[in-house]
Amino acid sequence: MAKTNIIAGLDVGSAKLTAVAAAHDFETNTLQILAGRSVPCKGVRGGVVSDIRETSAAVTHLLGGIERELNKDIGSLFVGVRGAHLESFCNHGTYNISRMDKEITQADMELAVENAKAMPMKNENEIVNVITQGFSINKLRGISNPEGMEGSLLEVDVHITTGSTTHLNNLAKAIQRPGYKIDGTFYGLVPLGDCVLTQEEKDIGAMIVDMGGETMSVGIYIDGMLKFSRDIPYGCDLITSDLSRLLHTSRQNAKEIKEKYGVAFPTFLDEEGEIPVPSLDGRSSHNIKKSYILDIIQPRVEELFEQIQHCVATSGYKNFPVVGVLTGGGSQMPGMTEQAVNILGLKEVRRGVVQRDLVTAADEFFDPVYSTAMALAVYASDNSGYEEYSRGGYEKNSSFFGKLGRMLKGMDLFGS
Repeated sequence: MAKTNIIAGLDVGSAKLTAVAAAHDFETNTLQILAGRSVPCKGVRGGVVSDIRETSAAVTHLLGGIERELNKDIGSLFVGVRGAHLESFCNHGTYNISRMDKEITQADMELAVENAKAMPMKNENEIVNVITQGFSINKLRGISNPEGMEGSLLEVDVHITTGSTTHLNNLAKAIQRPGYKIDGTFYGLVPLGDCVLTQEEKDIGAMIVDMGGETMSVGIYIDGMLKFSRDIPYGCDLITSDLSRLLHTSRQNAKEIKEKYGVAFPTFLDEEGEIPVPSLDGRSSHNIKKSYILDIIQPRVEELFEQIQHCVATSGYKNFPVVGVLTGGGSQMPGMTEQAVNILGLKEVRRGVVQRDLVTAADEFFDPVYSTAMALAVYASDNSGYEEYSRGGYEKNSSFFGKLGRMLKGMDLFGS
């Protein structure tokens, strides 16, 4: 099957999958977001596959639906992963150039990076991302691209993310069963930080926090480079759980109350009043004061930010971030930025979505739910191999599941 120029970013989140499809308009040199969807997925918890069949069905529903909407096949698929199994490190690599001409080539740079990747890892772990942070030539630092320069000692600093091979393979199997080929897998925070933070924020020292349902991703940028990143195995679904338990209502009702009435800081409580809360069986309801919802939410929000504070305190970069950017669905609750300023001690905190000058898209896609998926598409389109990706084909898969998957791709098992 011939590929198209459609590139898709798939964000594997907390009990849901989100994807956008985009195409590069070479005449205007912009990336255009053509379609996007988000679907629940019971087979994924905290970014980790717990049920391959459930996840494969959700992938079929999500990506197949986008393909039908566009009446085109997805040409290249890039996947963003998250979860507590991911770990990140900074490392240093060197390469001695013994040739007479001493001119540094792309191959020399790649060898220096390969040497930087030679580091001890946990058993059953593999490298997900390697981000080059800068080179040195003969101890002269601050060189972004040494190709063509002369030197005898080439050094490189890198930021490496590793993850569980088992979890990564299970996710790949779930996506490949319906017949899709994965062209790249990234730690979702990496493209997200590039697309949400400005260069000025990265330079001055910035912290990005992606507030998901079951995990929170934290990244710290200093001097323009990602120096620290980590996933915390707690998220804003805990707020929903607290509301459900203390209000004696279903999780769905609690989620709706959180989104409609929830605030994280007292000054955002607009007015005192009562709201109806359905009972667990839905046959009756009782009234509660709005202030009671704040009394439930505020301690949990403070605890979540204290977890982030502890994570940053152990990073070695506690005093470096000056500004903060919150993204993800959990960041949208009124009062979240104020809590971040109070607890994290940052000078300024804002909410962030993908920068509008990076893509052309309808306003609906600038909702935080699409941020990581959009960032993946932008990150991949900026890759020098994008044109090669857009000309390839689907991976030939002779397995039973591969053949079955290609038949199922045109079917929506969930209904429209």
